[in-house]
Amino acid sequence: MVVLAAVVLTGLTGCADRPNDLETYYDTSGGTGTPTSAPSAPSSDVPVEQAAANAPVDHVAEAVEAAVLTKSDLVNEGVREAAARAANGSCFDAVPAGDPRGSTWLYNSGSSLTQQVTGYLDRTAADVLASVDCGGQTLSVPRPDGAEAARAWCDDTTCTLLLAGGHVLSGLQVTASTASRAADAVKGLAELAADKLPQS
Repeated sequence: MVVLAAVVLTGLTGCADRPNDLETYYDTSGGTGTPTSAPSAPSSDVPVEQAAANAPVDHVAEAVEAAVLTKSDLVNEGVREAAARAANGSCFDAVPAGDPRGSTWLYNSGSSLTQQVTGYLDRTAADVLASVDCGGQTLSVPRPDGAEAARAWCDDTTCTLLLAGGHVLSGLQVTASTASRAADAVKGLAELAADKLPQS
C-alpha cells in the first residue's frame, strides 16, 4: 500500500538526475561590434511533471493537518495537552502505516484522549477502514455527518473510534477508569472530529 510518506519521498528524489543546463555568457561588445548572446530565461526549479505529481501529496497532507483537533476545538472538553504523545494502543497499531499526525490530551479526571490522523494516496480512507480489525469488543457508534464511514472498538477501559473521510482516517482513542466512560467520551467527540474531515 502506498502511503503519504512514501510518495513524498519519491517526489523529493525525482529530480536528482536532471542535467545541469546553465551556460556562461561573455560580453564581447568592447568595440568589436559582435553582439552578446542573451541568456535564456531561467528554468523553474520544479519541473512541471514533478509539480503535478506533488499536487495530490500536498492536497492529502493539507487535509491531514486540517483534521487534527486543536486546543480551540477541545475548549469545552476540559482537557489539557500532554507534554508527549501517548504510545499507540492496540487499535491504532492495526491501522495501516503512514505518517500520522495528532496529539494526546489529558482530562482532569485522569482519563486521556489521543488522536491519530493518517492520509492515504492510493486508497480512500473508507477502503482502509473496512480492512481494519482492532479486536476487542465492537462498539456501536452512529456515523456522524461529515464522515463516510465509522467503526469503533473497546478493549478493557480503552475505546477507539475511527472515522473516514476522503483519503483521511481520523482516530480517537480514550482511556478512562471504566469502559463505559471511555465509550461515552469517544461517542461525544465523534461529530467534532467528523466536522474536520475533508468533504467530498
